[in-house]
Amino acid sequence: MTRSESSDEVLVMAAILGDLDAFEELVLRYRPAVVRLARTIVGEIDGEDVAQDALLLAFRALPTIDEPRKFAAWLSAITRHRAFRFSKNEKIYLTNRLEMDELLLEKIQALGQPLTESSEGREVMDRLDELPEEYALPMRLRFVDEMPVKRIAGFMGLPLSTVKWRLHHGKKLMKEKLESSAIGPESAN
Repeated sequence: MTRSESSDEVLVMAAILGDLDAFEELVLRYRPAVVRLARTIVGEIDGEDVAQDALLLAFRALPTIDEPRKFAAWLSAITRHRAFRFSKNEKIYLTNRLEMDELLLEKIQALGQPLTESSEGREVMDRLDELPEEYALPMRLRFVDEMPVKRIAGFMGLPLSTVKWRLHHGKKLMKEKLESSAIGPESAN
């Protein structure tokens, strides 16, 4: 069995015993989900920083995990905690900070986008952002980050059947939103 096929529990135990490659594999598995979760709480700009902070905290706290097989849910809880704490501290910080030029911020964000991203792809992502978060997060994790459904369930701390239902219902909602916009299936004719 290769390291990428190992269960979370095996990787957690190896990481606790000092195998840094095992923790790196866990990071590779869950980093997209951690970043997405952090972004939903603190926004696009600060999501990466909060995600990095959560992963670092998880690495330090790994020896204290009670149930290694529930690593995904544990990491999700750490990420939410760090993001909410950041949000609280950020409000205090923002009251003392000068506002930056909005146009400059948009240009900086545009530099971070792939050059091949089409306006249609952007429109789809915008419609995805309009979904309720209970549907948007699993949809992003599955279809943008290509995370397996079982791993999404573990990360979100939900039963597999709930995640599958949310994906199904999320696709239905997306279809309705896309059909009501200019990029829906009817516009292709």
